[in-house]
Amino acid sequence: MKEKTPELVKTKWGFYQYRPIPSETELEDYYANKYYQQGLGSYDVSYGEEEINYYRLKSRLIFRKAESLLPSGRKKFVDMGCGEGWTMAELHRHGHSVRGMDFSQAGIEKFHPHLIPFFKKGNVYEHLKNFIDDGKIFDLIMLCNVIEHVTQPVGLLEDIRQIMNSDSVLMITVPNDFSPLHDHLMKGGYISKKWWLAYPDHLSYFNKENMCCLLDDLGFVVKCVIADNPVDLNIMNDNSNYIEERSKGRNVHMFRVRADNFLGGMAMDKLLQIYEILGSMGVGRDLTFYCSLKA
Repeated sequence: MKEKTPELVKTKWGFYQYRPIPSETELEDYYANKYYQQGLGSYDVSYGEEEINYYRLKSRLIFRKAESLLPSGRKKFVDMGCGEGWTMAELHRHGHSVRGMDFSQAGIEKFHPHLIPFFKKGNVYEHLKNFIDDGKIFDLIMLCNVIEHVTQPVGLLEDIRQIMNSDSVLMITVPNDFSPLHDHLMKGGYISKKWWLAYPDHLSYFNKENMCCLLDDLGFVVKCVIADNPVDLNIMNDNSNYIEERSKGRNVHMFRVRADNFLGGMAMDKLLQIYEILGSMGVGRDLTFYCSLKA
């Protein structure tokens, strides 16, 4: 029997999802054996100094905003899909209790080997179930570029509620897809295809509107939305349209890296304010949603 070709389906919350979805076994094999080792997705095999400084800056911005939403004191932090461990490293540096998990340990082993004692390899769902069974509660929970990959994003968020209390903050970072900017780029003829579609890497596609709708329906309050560099604006410039001319992608990426490093070096708090404004507009390549439980 011929396998059914996956198709995009719009959910009741407004986000798109591929169906049928791959099995958990297929996904685990994909991420553990291919993703990090081959430099697929957003993870490269190696980074230059400018890029390392850029990823550290992004983690500092994430931590700084989270810190403003939490009571003072030492926090219990879990990064569910920690990748190379940049945010774990930032919180660990500030003396907080950190835990991380992912399908592969290749990234964290290469860039932050000192965090291996706080890392567990394997399926996020299994680790989350163990936390729930053990009655674990965390002050700060992070899902950075995770929820678009999982087979059951709604179920994952419902389970995460069980490891939160009234003071906990959940941070969800997602690629900003099917966004107003993407719609503008398609209608304006700047791009000829929906280049952000990436099956089986990304199974679901979120933006500001539909993620806020989903979180509200599941009992979360969105405190704020923080964008990152709106790199997709470069597509409107013929000289930097890295979608129609893929060879321009590396230079555009490095422009983003250097611009953020410069602005962050001048005034990190003001750069955070800029990205909070852009987040409120739903403009940015990624969006980070800071959430708490409804009272």
